[in-house]
Amino acid sequence: MDYLLHYLKLDGNGGAERLTTLPTEVPNEGAHWVHLDCSHEDGRDWLDAIDSVPEAVVDALFADETRPRTVKMGQGVLVTLRGVNLNPDSDPSDMVALRLWITPHFIVSCRRRRLLSVVDQVRQLEEGEGAENIADLVATLTQTLTARMAGVIDSLEDTLGELEEEMSEQVQPEQRAILVERRLQTVRLRRFLVPQKEAISRLPSEVQAWATKDQLAQIQEAANDITRYVEALESLRERCLLMQEEFANHQAEKMNARMYVLSILSGIFMPLGFLTGLFGINVGGLPGVENGSAFWIFVGVLVLMGIGQYVVMRKSRWF
Repeated sequence: MDYLLHYLKLDGNGGAERLTTLPTEVPNEGAHWVHLDCSHEDGRDWLDAIDSVPEAVVDALFADETRPRTVKMGQGVLVTLRGVNLNPDSDPSDMVALRLWITPHFIVSCRRRRLLSVVDQVRQLEEGEGAENIADLVATLTQTLTARMAGVIDSLEDTLGELEEEMSEQVQPEQRAILVERRLQTVRLRRFLVPQKEAISRLPSEVQAWATKDQLAQIQEAANDITRYVEALESLRERCLLMQEEFANHQAEKMNARMYVLSILSGIFMPLGFLTGLFGINVGGLPGVENGSAFWIFVGVLVLMGIGQYVVMRKSRWF
């Protein structure tokens, strides 16, 4: 069964037994965790064959696109979350979806790409140091997903801090590409973390009937962490906008300086160009036509005019 990634039966002491035969109905005792690859339709067929699982749950678990949310469905709770993508050669802001349908004794989870937070939970269960029941597993998964975001956001803050220091000393064209990339990462992260904050905040009220106070507190702490991350992303976005404005202002200043130099040069050479154009017309009556030294006299006059214009502009503080 390629679609079955893990089927674990928790033993209540932090360990789990790995099973291969999937249940044909929702268990009403113990703690069972089925983790599926939702890119395979066979997994959908298995879940759809269980009468007590609503069709809306199956559609939500195997949907192509998801958004973080928590909603009561059937006899369980549908939870869709996002985790940062820490797979090799991946962009962390390309967040990986984790879909869960939770009942007091059964949890079905689906993913399309590997999520390290789930890998950690499976490893801890195999080592006998994992969750003891379904509520504990949900709380631990939520907290692990949230904790892994801290490093990504801290990295963004460090990169933008270094970029701010570099731009305060000297603005370089290559800095713009880095700034745009970091701003896009911030936008992508915020897109999912804002609804995820609401989803995790609602989760305790949906599972409080079968979760302990410590487990509810653990989920609530994850919600508080998400709130801090959202606020940090808001701050990062504002800093990106300010740095983009600074970059635009710097480019405008450079352009204005160049245009100013060109304006000064135009102001100096405009009357000189007028005179050379006037004396370049091929008609009779131009002064100095019969004088062999007239050309050099004319050049000298142009030079003196240019120097005179420069002196006048300098005294007028044009530059």
